[in-house]
Parts: sequence; structure tokens; C-alpha cells
Amino acid sequence: MQSINKRIKIVHVYKDFDIYNGLIETFMIMAKEINDKLFDFKVCVFRYSGSPYGKRFRELGGKLDSLEASWEDNPLIIWKLYKYLKKENPHIVQTYILKPNLYGRIAAKLAGIPVIISTELTLRNQAPSRLRRIRDLFFHPINAYLNKSTDVIICASEAIKKEWQDRNTKGKLTVIYPPFDIAKMPSLQGKSIKSNDNWVIGIVGRLSEEKRHIDLLKAFASISKKFPAATLLIVGDGYLRQDLERTANESGIREKVTFAGFQENVYEYLGKIDLFVLPSRTEGSPLSILEAMAMGLPVIATNIGGIPEIVINEVTGLLVTLENIDELSGAIAKLLSNPTMMQQMGENGKKRVLTYFHPGNFIDQHERLYKAQLSAKGFQVNAYV
Repeated sequence: MQSINKRIKIVHVYKDFDIYNGLIETFMIMAKEINDKLFDFKVCVFRYSGSPYGKRFRELGGKLDSLEASWEDNPLIIWKLYKYLKKENPHIVQTYILKPNLYGRIAAKLAGIPVIISTELTLRNQAPSRLRRIRDLFFHPINAYLNKSTDVIICASEAIKKEWQDRNTKGKLTVIYPPFDIAKMPSLQGKSIKSNDNWVIGIVGRLSEEKRHIDLLKAFASISKKFPAATLLIVGDGYLRQDLERTANESGIREKVTFAGFQENVYEYLGKIDLFVLPSRTEGSPLSILEAMAMGLPVIATNIGGIPEIVINEVTGLLVTLENIDELSGAIAKLLSNPTMMQQMGENGKKRVLTYFHPGNFIDQHERLYKAQLSAKGFQVNAYV
């Protein structure tokens, strides 16, 4: 049995630290919460241009290295990553999403890393364009083959786990739901749902096709006729912003729709919202819903992917059929017409999230997994604690 008399060294492999998303938020939480007396936590990305998120990550104590790759499809990244891992010599490598899972696991295997963990955060059809989804079809078989030599595959929801179940992943799949940053929340007090017509309907998410903001705008155009004082708050940014603003203008609702852009701390904006809506085409385990429920908001979302694992229909919110505008607008009208129901659903949601999806669970599950995998490989952890 090999003995580890120092901190367990873990390198997390991702594509970049320049575009803010749920995984970047997860890295921030890990930098703050993981036991740094036991774990040496580092993130290696294909490229990094000095974003404020990376700077913040480092301020929190996170270590961030970049391979300085010019483009993420370059297979030479495998060679760069291999040399990096040979130099760093970590006990564990954990990779995230399609191409980092591909390149990272090949490099880790070549470098002789004892424990290799891959992480699946999305469903297979997550890419925002059909062309990219077709392109990804060529990568999936390679990643499936690499599953044979992967020790653990972490899935962000049971829905994702179900998609990846096959003979290569038998006994290797485990579900760990993503964390939300509870420290950023202004208060754990319950939200009081207003009993007037000045409703604020809201959504948080990048402005890309899979989030289906277009469906929410269409539904809101109908809702605004029944609730003329209602407004729509859209938090997030992305390549579809101009198209969505044009749609709002053409629908005659532009003055009732606020595009707030990207916000690092969304809780300030969730505090302004009465009803959270996420009509996505595909979701693994949406962080935005966890944050909304933690703030005591009732939720309306599509009945797809990992959403039903979080939102309990008629208990914490309402689940609707994908791209069914009439059903979506009907669900919104149903809740806006019943503030008591909204209040109860919000309270139920907060209790559920803080019980079953508390960020402390995420950290604890990872720490136990790391130690168990090293033990299974014959390592004895004799760290400082």
C-alpha cells in the first residue's frame, strides 16, 4: 500500500475560464469550501485570457493554470496536457464536458495518473446548434470507449446518468448534483409573494437557443394582455440578445421586458422576481432553478432532462411540455392568479433545495469519493487531518 503523507493533489481539466457558466461557479465554490488541509485543488484549462472570473477564483485561493492553446479543437492539446500532468504529477485528474473529457482522459492515461474521473454535466444534445450536435456525434463514441479506463463518471443528474449507462460504464456512474453559492444569498428568510398585479416574471440563463427564451417571450406576450402590469426580467447574455430584443419589439412588449445582461451575483435579481420560468429544450441539472428555489421562488419549467428531479410538479412549481406556448402561458396565468399557491410552492421549494441540494452535500460527496478511489488503488491517506 502506497502512503500519501501530504495533501491529495487533484487537477481539474476544463476548456477555458473566460465564459461564465455554472461550472465556473462550481470551481469558485470548491476553491472556498474544499478542505485545503487535505486537498491540493487546481484547475487546468486549454486557454485563459485573464477574465475577472479567473482573477476572482485566484483571490478565493484557487490555483489556475492554462495550456495557452489557440483553439480548443487542436489535438495537440493532448500532448500539452500530457506534459503538464507529468510535471504536476497529481493523484487524481477530474475532467469536465465533452472535449476536456476526451483530451483530459487520454493525457491522464498516458501520464499514468492513478485515479481518473470524468464529469458529465449535460445531456448529449446540449449543443445550441444542429451543426454542433452533429459534430458531437463523432466525439461521443470515443468518449464512450474512454469510459472503459475511467475510474468514476460523475453525472449531474439521474437523467444524465441514464443517458450514459452502457456496458462500459457499469458500476462507474454516480450522481452528484451541482452546488449553488449559499454564501451569496442575501438572506435565508422566506420570500413574501405580492398580492397585486405588478408581477415580475424572470429567467436567468445565457441567451442561447437551448434555453428557449423565445418561447417565454411568446408566452409573455399573451400574459401581458391578461396581466398588463406584469413585467419580464431576463438576466444573462449571449449571442441571441439582439434577436430576442427584436422579437420583444415586434411583439409589442419591449417596454415591459428588461434585459439585465450578465450578472455574477444573480441573487440580487432573483430578489426582484415573483415567478421563475425556465422553458429550456435540454437541461442536465440547472443551477438557475436551484438558486431560484433557494430564494423561495415558485418555478415553471419544461418537463425535460434533470428538471423533474428538482422541481416537483404542483408542489414546488409547475412542469410544462417543451415548446408548447399555450401550456406555458396557461401555467404562468394559473400561478399569477393564485398568490397563495405561489407562496406555498416557494416555501416548499426552499425547504427542498436546502435539504436535498445543499452545497455542503456537493463538497462532502466529492471529498469522500476522492479518498475512496485512492484507497481502492492502494493508497493510504496520511494527510494532515
